[in-house]
This record gives sequence, C-alpha cells and structure tokens, in this order.
Amino acid sequence: MITKREWRWVLAVGVVALALTSVPYLLGIALQSDRQLFGGFVYGVEDGYSYLAKMRQGAEGGWLFHIAYTSEPHPGTFFFPFHLLLGKLASLLPGPDLTARMVWTYHGARLILGMFLLLTTYRFLAAFTSDVRVRRLAFSLVTFGGGLGWLLILFGYENWLGSFPLDLILPEGFAFLVLFAFPHIALAQSLLLWGALFLLRTWGVGAEGWGAVCGSRFACAVLAGLSWLLMGLVVPFYVLVAWAVTGAVWLALALRRVIAHWGRIRLLLRSLPWQEAGLAALAGLFTLPVVIYSAWVFLSDPVYATWSAQNLILSPSPLHYLAAYGVLLVLAGFAAPRAWRDKGPGWVALAWVAVVPLLVYLPFNLQRRLVAGVQVPLSLLAAQGLFGLRLRGAWLRAAAGGLLIVLSLTNGLLVGESCVMLLGRPASVFRHVDEVAALDWLGGRAAPDDVILSAYETGNYLPARVMARSFIGHGPETVHLTAKRALVARFFDPAVSDGWRRDMLAEYGVDWIFWGPAERALGHFDPRTVLWLEPLYQGDGYTILRVTE
Repeated sequence: MITKREWRWVLAVGVVALALTSVPYLLGIALQSDRQLFGGFVYGVEDGYSYLAKMRQGAEGGWLFHIAYTSEPHPGTFFFPFHLLLGKLASLLPGPDLTARMVWTYHGARLILGMFLLLTTYRFLAAFTSDVRVRRLAFSLVTFGGGLGWLLILFGYENWLGSFPLDLILPEGFAFLVLFAFPHIALAQSLLLWGALFLLRTWGVGAEGWGAVCGSRFACAVLAGLSWLLMGLVVPFYVLVAWAVTGAVWLALALRRVIAHWGRIRLLLRSLPWQEAGLAALAGLFTLPVVIYSAWVFLSDPVYATWSAQNLILSPSPLHYLAAYGVLLVLAGFAAPRAWRDKGPGWVALAWVAVVPLLVYLPFNLQRRLVAGVQVPLSLLAAQGLFGLRLRGAWLRAAAGGLLIVLSLTNGLLVGESCVMLLGRPASVFRHVDEVAALDWLGGRAAPDDVILSAYETGNYLPARVMARSFIGHGPETVHLTAKRALVARFFDPAVSDGWRRDMLAEYGVDWIFWGPAERALGHFDPRTVLWLEPLYQGDGYTILRVTE
C-alpha cells in the first residue's frame, strides 16, 4: 500500500518538522552561561518541570506517583507511568546531574515518539485513500498545520473571547504542538490511531491486507483493546475519545445499512452491525480498568479530587474552534457528500469529525482536550475536498501550497517567538547556578515526604531537582493553590507575628524554608532572625533553613 519512496518522503518531512521544533531548545543550550543554566523547556514550562518531577520519582526508585506540589498526605497511585519509566531510563545514563539526564531523556523521547506519531499518521491516512497526492497533503496539514490563530494575534486579539487561539494552546488538536513539547501525547495519540485501525479491520472497513497482521477479526479486536489500554495508561481520558469515536462510527455504519436496505424490514434487521458492536465491546473491555481505577481515585481521595476539580481545561466559544478548524471544515464540506456515498472508508472520517463538537462541550473538566486526534481525519477530508475542486496543474499546486502556508503561520510564529523569548533569558526558563547549587544541597538532605516552603516560581522547579514536596508550585497539582499562595505571601510579610508563622508551618507540616530572590520579593521578613528556623545552607543570595519546632 505504501511504497518505499513514500516512506522515505514521510521520514524526510518528519525530520524537517522535528528539526524545526528543536530549534528553540538548541538555542536555549547555546545561550547558557556560567551563571545561568537552560532548564530544558520553552513551551508549557511549568508543566515541563512537573514532568521532570514525575520522572525524578521514577529515577529515585518509585513505581507509584505522588503529587510533588502539595503538602497534604495522599496515597501513591498508578498515574503517569510513562514519566516514571522515563525517569528510570534517565537514571541508567552516565553523568553526575540527574536533572540534566532527565531533560535529555525527555527530549530524546520527544523526537522518537514524535516520529512514531508521524509514521502512524501516514499509515492511518493510507488506510483511507490510495491517492498519494491526498495522503501527502493531508499528512503535511497534520504535521505543520494549525489554524488562524496568527490572524487573531496580528489584529491584536490574543485573548479573544477570553481565550488564546487554540492552535497555540491545544496540543491535542494540533500535532505540531505535540512534536514541540509532549512525547506522552505523541505516544497516546499514536495508540489511539492504531487502535482505531485495528478495530476498523475487525469491521472489514479500510484497506485490505490486515489479515496477516491480526490473523483474525477477534485478534484485531484484541489488538485494538490492548492499544487503547496502553493509551489509557499514558493519558487516561483518551479512553473517552476512543469510546465516543467508536460509537459514532458504529452509528454511521448502522445508518448506512439502514439507508441501503430501507423498505426490506427482514433484511434490514439482519444487516444491522450487531457483530461489529460485539467486537467493539470486546475492545472496550480492555479499557475498563483504566476508567474504573481513575474514577475510584478521584472520587475516593480528597487530595486527588481537589486536583481534578482545579484542573479545568474548558472549551472556549465555538468561534475559537471555527478559527482553529474553519478552513479545513470548509474544504472537508466539499468532500463530505462523496465520502458518505462511496463504498470506501471515507464515512469513518466524517463520523469522527461529527462527534467532536459534542465531545468538547461535555460536562467534563478537560473538555477541549477531547478533541484529541481529530486533526487527522479532518485533514484527510480537507485534502480530498481540495483535490475534488478539479483544479489542474499550477492552480492545484498553488492552492495546496497556499493552504499549507496559511495554516502553518501560527506554528512558525510559535517557534519564532520562543526564540525571541529565549534571548531575554527569562528566570523561569534559565535557572541561576546558585539556585541550582542550593537545590542540589537540599536534595542530598531532604526526605521524600518533607515539605519545602518557597515562592511559587521556586516551588515549580524545586521537585525537578529535589525528591521532596513543594508547598506551592503548580496550578492544578497544588491543593488549594490560591489560598496557599496567600499564605506564603503572608509568611514573608514582616508585619505578621512569629506565632502565626509557627502555627502555619505546623498546620501544613512544613520542614524546610527556601529563601532566595523570589522569596525576598514577596516581603522583607528575614527567616534567619527567629530561633525556630535553623539556617543550614548559605550560598550567594540563597539560604535554606530547617524548621526545628
């Protein structure tokens, strides 16, 4: 189905895409100095450090995840196994700096799994069309395409209708963002697509030649279930996407059969896809443990329940989705009638795209992330729609090239702005060597259950270097973050009584105080002036104190 020449082209395009996404990281390394170290992230920096914190837990021997950004005791859970395993891999590499090894391991996974996602995407597209031109355009749109976010920024609407453009903030919706920063999403979306391919094969939908891969329809259903089980272990809520897409495709298949046999009731009832429903249920059974376990954790433990309640990633106005996907939707509209009528599998792409508007407005705290994977079938339909306009020669090449340029400008802007940002060496991205030295000293003495009070900015980076817990440091993962930030600010207020400080530290079980420039910016209280805080480390502008009472 796919020639070696095609695969070489896919690999070449993938290398170009991954090289572009790596430019800011290479620039960050180049801008390091003797006094400032590049932290390893330029996009989603706070989340990036939280991934390192999870990796450190694995590197230090942990097999269960604990929230590193909150003081409340809570049980370990089987979440984030991907990052725990990456940490274990980093621990095997040579070198004295574990954090640096984790950064290199993370970006190695970003490159490898990013390429895996691109190869999977092309394989998925090939199952739906034998037209190489359509495959290549659709693949290019997935790899480099975004939306019209650049246009909103150009006209000064960065926060239009209360949200940034989706093609800047929604990696589930745009593969370029995944390649840029999120190896776990690359793996999860690859498994989502592979599971869909295996399930469609059990239904006899898509390209031929899968019998040798699966052996039987039952085996394909099992492979679909296993793919989605692994996917759910990496990103649990993707199971909802797999279920919804499966349901939508099954309903579309049933509707097509109803239309085909309308008026022949006995034949109609016999032709409904009952067997397909059973095979889909078999695949879905493999994912049930992920759903049941996640629900049990978030409903039974108050710390995880609060984390879930704070982790709100809701959908913006529908107009934002039109800005993100409107161009592709218009082109897909030209392909939709033929995709529905033809005997080929194009109707599957229609069903996937059609169910997404319902998914992204479900009463769920991660609404907009349920768009996962839809860029692939939508780009396929858009490419088919463009070629269906019957343009010829230079006109067709100009239309395809223009489409790709228009939809890739946001990603070009993202890479460019990241590079410009790095030139200023912001403190969150570049960490001062004296801060790193202080944290490494603390890392050699703090216990895993110790709680360390610091400013938010310090607390976000701290668990990436120290196997302990930050009092504050991450939006969703710090329980009652708003109240705790106020407590930290009050702690460094010189007008507050020492009695209140001691009571607060005791209430939350704080063991250490980290005092550096970020903490001094909160207030002029000097923690070295009280007897119940013992200064054990004094560096150039950084002090670490142990709570003794």
